[in-house]
Amino acid sequence: MTVNQLIELLQSMPAEAVVLLEGDGAFARVAGVNLEKSVTLGLPDEVILFTDAEE
Repeated sequence: MTVNQLIELLQSMPAEAVVLLEGDGAFARVAGVNLEKSVTLGLPDEVILFTDAEE
Protein backbone atom coordinates (compact mmCIF):
# COMPACT_ATOMS: atom_id res chain seq x y z
CA MET A 1 0.00 0.00 0.00
CA THR A 2 1.27 3.46 -0.82
CA VAL A 3 0.82 6.67 1.18
CA ASN A 4 -1.66 7.91 -1.44
CA GLN A 5 -3.72 4.72 -1.15
CA LEU A 6 -3.75 4.95 2.65
CA ILE A 7 -4.75 8.63 2.62
CA GLU A 8 -7.55 7.92 0.15
CA LEU A 9 -8.99 5.20 2.38
CA LEU A 10 -8.61 7.23 5.58
CA GLN A 11 -10.37 10.25 4.05
CA SER A 12 -13.59 8.23 3.80
CA MET A 13 -13.56 7.47 7.54
CA PRO A 14 -14.61 9.60 10.52
CA ALA A 15 -11.85 12.08 11.44
CA GLU A 16 -12.25 11.33 15.16
CA ALA A 17 -11.79 7.55 14.76
CA VAL A 18 -8.75 6.01 16.47
CA VAL A 19 -6.19 4.26 14.24
CA LEU A 20 -5.15 0.80 15.43
CA LEU A 21 -2.65 -1.80 14.23
CA GLU A 22 -3.45 -5.48 14.45
CA GLY A 23 -0.73 -7.92 15.36
CA ASP A 24 -0.34 -11.16 17.31
CA GLY A 25 -4.10 -11.37 17.83
CA ALA A 26 -4.26 -7.97 19.55
CA PHE A 27 -4.76 -4.32 18.65
CA ALA A 28 -2.58 -1.33 19.58
CA ARG A 29 -3.09 2.38 18.95
CA VAL A 30 -0.86 4.00 16.36
CA ALA A 31 1.29 6.54 18.23
CA GLY A 32 3.22 8.02 15.33
CA VAL A 33 4.75 7.79 11.90
CA ASN A 34 8.36 7.78 10.71
CA LEU A 35 9.78 8.16 7.22
CA GLU A 36 12.71 5.91 6.35
CA LYS A 37 14.52 7.14 3.25
CA SER A 38 15.70 4.37 0.96
CA VAL A 39 19.46 3.99 0.76
CA THR A 40 19.16 1.65 -2.22
CA LEU A 41 18.71 3.19 -5.65
CA GLY A 42 15.42 2.08 -7.17
CA LEU A 43 13.73 1.09 -3.91
CA PRO A 44 11.00 3.36 -2.52
CA ASP A 45 11.12 5.22 0.77
CA GLU A 46 9.08 3.59 3.55
CA VAL A 47 6.57 5.03 6.01
CA ILE A 48 6.57 3.17 9.32
CA LEU A 49 3.61 3.34 11.69
CA PHE A 50 4.57 2.71 15.30
CA THR A 51 2.45 1.87 18.32
CA ASP A 52 2.34 3.16 21.87
CA ALA A 53 4.74 0.95 23.85
CA GLU A 54 2.64 1.44 27.00
CA GLU A 55 -0.37 -0.42 25.60
